[in-house]
Amino acid sequence: MVCLAARPGALGPQQPSAPGSDRALIVQYCTGCHNSRTKAGDLVLQGLDPARVGDAAETWEKVVRKLRGGLMPPPGRPRPDQAAYDKFLSTLQARLDAEAAAHPNPGRTETVHRLNRLEYVNSVRDLLAVDFSAPDLLPADDSSYGFDNIAGVLKMSPALLERYLTAAKVVSRAAVGSPPPAPATAIYRVPAETQQHDRIEELPYGTRGGMLVRHLFPLDGEYQIKIGTSGPIGASDPQTVEVTIDGARVELLSVAPRTPLEVKVPVPEGASGF
Repeated sequence: MVCLAARPGALGPQQPSAPGSDRALIVQYCTGCHNSRTKAGDLVLQGLDPARVGDAAETWEKVVRKLRGGLMPPPGRPRPDQAAYDKFLSTLQARLDAEAAAHPNPGRTETVHRLNRLEYVNSVRDLLAVDFSAPDLLPADDSSYGFDNIAGVLKMSPALLERYLTAAKVVSRAAVGSPPPAPATAIYRVPAETQQHDRIEELPYGTRGGMLVRHLFPLDGEYQIKIGTSGPIGASDPQTVEVTIDGARVELLSVAPRTPLEVKVPVPEGASGF
């Protein structure tokens, strides 16, 4: 003798929601607009079970935000009484909190994305107004597919960390100051192949030739700048030379060929180029 039995609800149409249940409230007040056909607000609640918020946590979070503001159902539409409204909202929030506690989101787990050399220099300049020569302190970054800012390629080795610490010491000294340095001289020469007939890139429009120097002035003070020009042997016509610091003119000089000229100019601390 074989006995066949079916559990209640296992066969046939789905049993209707119990009156007064959370699902019944959703069906009565929400799914008329938020169903797979109308998709009002790009939100579909049809078929979702408020007792299983973990299956669609992001969707239920949207519902909670709307309910907190009293925005749903919209004005003019039927609404549950305030007690049922508040009960459903608190129940939904409690279930979402319990789900989050049971299944915490670890957040980003992929490789930490460090700054590449150029991004580091730009960030230091933006935050501290300090320029420094990156190639002198940091090695070139590895690249992949022609890009040097891909997280998976930008590894951090102990040796590279030491280089970044060294760079940080240089940057911090420049940012907060250090004991007055001893007098020093820096010489900048225009490469012989540089053309002096046209405007040099990054120099002001309307100028011809010259050079752009990146030099950090560590302290306020009067700095001595010595300028010398070259020219054909026997040439005697003087050249007008404009000296600017951070884009502001400090001197306009007339310099004869092959005749060095010295000028003393006041320079504010932190200036970075002339």
